[in-house]
Amino acid sequence: MTIQAEETRTIAVGPHHLSVTRRGSGPSIVLLHGIPTSAYLWREVVPPLVSAGFETITIDLLGYGRSDKPEAADLGLAAQAERVAGVLARLDWPGGTLIGHDIGGGVAQLIALHHPDLVTALVLVDSVLYDSFPEPGIARLKDPAWDAILGAPDFDLKKGFAKGLRRGVVQADRVTPALIDAYERPFAGIEGRRAYLRAARALRTEELASRMDEIERLDVPTLIVWGEDDVFQPLHFGQRLARAMPRARLAILDQAGHFLPEDAPGRLVRRILDFLQGGSVAA
Repeated sequence: MTIQAEETRTIAVGPHHLSVTRRGSGPSIVLLHGIPTSAYLWREVVPPLVSAGFETITIDLLGYGRSDKPEAADLGLAAQAERVAGVLARLDWPGGTLIGHDIGGGVAQLIALHHPDLVTALVLVDSVLYDSFPEPGIARLKDPAWDAILGAPDFDLKKGFAKGLRRGVVQADRVTPALIDAYERPFAGIEGRRAYLRAARALRTEELASRMDEIERLDVPTLIVWGEDDVFQPLHFGQRLARAMPRARLAILDQAGHFLPEDAPGRLVRRILDFLQGGSVAA
């Protein structure tokens, strides 16, 4: 079923509920965010895709955004991939394009690997690849000392998010107080900060690194889009995968950093539409 108007709902996968929003009609695109963001990341990407004749489905991964934040659940890439596949099954999704940013790109790769019948095209946006993650700022949160630090009543997570977002873009004026608030809000308060720690600590390099030989052999049209100035996921990882995959192309955006959907949404959309409408997906 395609939906013309926007519809947001929660979908149960096992004991947990994920927030899902569908917009538009036409060939379907699923968009997956990374850490520490949410489906809000795609707010400037979705409207032009819908206007171009696509249906979009944005999902808050478990532990993020408006989805549940359970105390005891695997938030690693493989488990997230199976949950997203479960959501798509509940939606009777016939298949389409997966777009993933950061760890959402890792989730997309594993879905393409384990559910190849669902994926007609893959778009990886400054994605985790090989052993590129968790990056040092996230990896250090595995130190137990952070339990007390983030558990302090006066700890200001907004400051940390603001610093990370500013490092992750070239267009610094894009990082507004409203943007910082939007990404911090799902992790507000002591319990929210504990949820953020759980999400960060769940990232295990080997979940993706051990499967990269298989991912390199995926026979699916793939667009790899990278901000040239990404300080969190270095460009050479994207270049390496683009060389290895049989049907991949690489697009490097200058004057742009890690958070491409924030930093250069218009240019990102143009690259995506050129890819999806240019014939290479059907080739």
